[in-house]
Amino acid sequence: MARSDWKRPSEFSAPEGRRRVALEVSYDGRAFNGWQSQNNALSVQDTIAAASERLLGERNIDVVGSGRTDSGVHAFGQVAHVEFDTCDIPVRAFCQGLNAFLPTTVRIRKSWDVEPSFHARYSAMAREYRYFCKVGEGHDSFTEGLVTMLREFPDFDLLNGYASLLVGTHDFTTFASARDICPSKVRDIYESSFSWVTSIYGEKVLCYRICGNAFLYHMVRSLVGSMLEFAKRGAPVSEFASALEAKDRLLAGKTAPSDGLYLWRVSYDSEEYQWFEDKYGKN
Repeated sequence: MARSDWKRPSEFSAPEGRRRVALEVSYDGRAFNGWQSQNNALSVQDTIAAASERLLGERNIDVVGSGRTDSGVHAFGQVAHVEFDTCDIPVRAFCQGLNAFLPTTVRIRKSWDVEPSFHARYSAMAREYRYFCKVGEGHDSFTEGLVTMLREFPDFDLLNGYASLLVGTHDFTTFASARDICPSKVRDIYESSFSWVTSIYGEKVLCYRICGNAFLYHMVRSLVGSMLEFAKRGAPVSEFASALEAKDRLLAGKTAPSDGLYLWRVSYDSEEYQWFEDKYGKN
C-alpha cells in the first residue's frame, strides 16, 4: 500500500498559541483498562493528563497517544504528545515532573520539544509490538500478567514460516476482532518473526516481533494465538496462508491473552522503512 493511501488527516498541526511536547512512555497494563480515556475505568491517557495538569496548571491540556492499547496490554515505548496553552516550562521538566506525579505503573522515559506539525498518532511511520511466551507450570511473582504461559514451545521453524507470510500488504480480516470498526482491514507489515530471548532470570522466552504501519483491534493477539495453535497441531505453512487469504474470522485460532503483549516502539523516521514503500507502495 502506498503511503499516500493511508487514511490520515491532511492537517493536524497545533493551533497558534498552543505547544506540543512529545513523551516516550512505558506502563504496566495490568493497572489500567487500556490507554484510551474512559468514563468509568482507569486509563493511561487520563492518568497522564491528570499528572500534566498538576505540573502545568489549567492550560487546556490534551494528551494524544500514537495508538490505543487494550486492557492488560503493556508498553515499553509508547509515544504521546501533550498539547497545552503555551508556557515557558523547560521540556526536561516533563520527564522528571510528570514522574513525580505519576504512579510507578507509568513512567515517562524521555520528553522532547516537537514542531506544531508533529502528531503522536498521525505522524507515526511504524509501530512495533512484541509478544513474550514462556513454558512452565504456572506464573511466579515476577511474571504474573507480564508474559504468557505455554505448556510447551511449538515448532520454531513452523512459527517463523507462518510469520514470514505476513510481511507485505495484506487484508487481515481473518485476524481482526468482530468489534473492529475500521472500514478497511488492509495493513502494511514490515517485519514479522519469532526469536529466542533470555529473561533476566535465565529463562528461555519465545518472542514474537511484528512491525507495521498500523494494526487492527486485537490483530496482534489474534495472529499470535493463531500461529501458536497452528504450530501446536503441526499445520503446514500453506494452511496458514490459506487462512490469511480467505478473509474469514472462523479460520483463525483463539486470541492470545493480553499478558505477553507490549507496544515496544514507535518510529517517526520516514526513511526507516522506505524500502517497503519502494517495493510495495507502487500502484
